[in-house]
Amino acid sequence: MRLWKSRSSDSGRPKREEGDLVSRLKKDIQRMRNQGEPPEKDPGHFSGFLCDLCNSPFAYHELRQCILCGRWACQSCWTQEYYVCNSCNGMITLHTLLSKSTK
Repeated sequence: MRLWKSRSSDSGRPKREEGDLVSRLKKDIQRMRNQGEPPEKDPGHFSGFLCDLCNSPFAYHELRQCILCGRWACQSCWTQEYYVCNSCNGMITLHTLLSKSTK
């Protein structure tokens, strides 16, 4: 006895192969490190850490971790609008341009 209907894969809904923006970004952006992992130490400075994008030394409090890829970025390598590094911001721009052109 069945208490619910089983849905076939062709249930009349249009298929969305592309998914939402966040899902597509997570597929395309490779995670460099997990959230909370510290940045790489600068071997030339006692308490310095390296920006993953420009490779310049900074104090820990001057770096921010990207929410998409996990890279640590300095102020000049950071996009405040989406709270991501400049590398991931480029991917966001590409994906939003793609989604606008297909509509």
